[in-house]
Amino acid sequence: MNKNILKYFLLILIIFITVPVSAQTRIVDNAGLLNAGEKEALTALINSISEKYNFDLVIVTEKNIGAATPMDYADDYFDYNDFGLGNDRDGCLFLQVKESREHWLSTSGRGIKIMNETAGKKLEDDAIKHLRKDNYYKAYNSFIVNWEKFLILDAKGRNYNFVQQWHLVIMIIVWAFAFGAGFLVVLSMKKSMNTALAQTQAAAYIVPGSLAFKVKKDTFLYSQVTKTARQTDVSSSGGMGGSHVGSSGRSHGGRGGKH
Repeated sequence: MNKNILKYFLLILIIFITVPVSAQTRIVDNAGLLNAGEKEALTALINSISEKYNFDLVIVTEKNIGAATPMDYADDYFDYNDFGLGNDRDGCLFLQVKESREHWLSTSGRGIKIMNETAGKKLEDDAIKHLRKDNYYKAYNSFIVNWEKFLILDAKGRNYNFVQQWHLVIMIIVWAFAFGAGFLVVLSMKKSMNTALAQTQAAAYIVPGSLAFKVKKDTFLYSQVTKTARQTDVSSSGGMGGSHVGSSGRSHGGRGGKH
């Protein structure tokens, strides 16, 4: 009896050991920024999207990364921990370093193409506004949700671009243009119905002999305006890292900065 129990225990232990690591560790919160409930909710969402679109999404938080750069650390973590799905190891890893307040988005495989300039800026901007408030759950959730949008477009053979980013603004502009054009048409029709003609000469409104000028004088006013070019400060909270090769020999794309 005891031998059978031992066998079952060893069998269960082997099953747990042989479960794919990446399926359990897509969220590696070494900095301790998430509570158990938040991590569980994000893990369920990230696993669902990764499996549906065959695209690995990974979130890694660290207190510090020593002398390593965020780009090198993120690329190597992705490669040497066997992340990435498919032959090209498709995926994206979001690294956050707590102490230095740095972040990096490392892409691999078709993720390099999907995360173009517009998509990358969208990912960063949405995450950074939450990271600056130390709302880590919302930052990571926005990372996952945005990637789902990009993957839906990619499945249709499209990339996230200017139209998708500003579709609401474009719709408002189009509506305003249509309203303005309609208003001008109605105004034009209204004017065409007015048969009274306006006089272009003031003489038509003056009683003869009622207005006379004794002195004619022209007065000119002069003004001088001096303009000085204003210097503007450019903030570089993020930027493209371009396509590069990591220490493993695999290609990566990416972008990042401080928040």
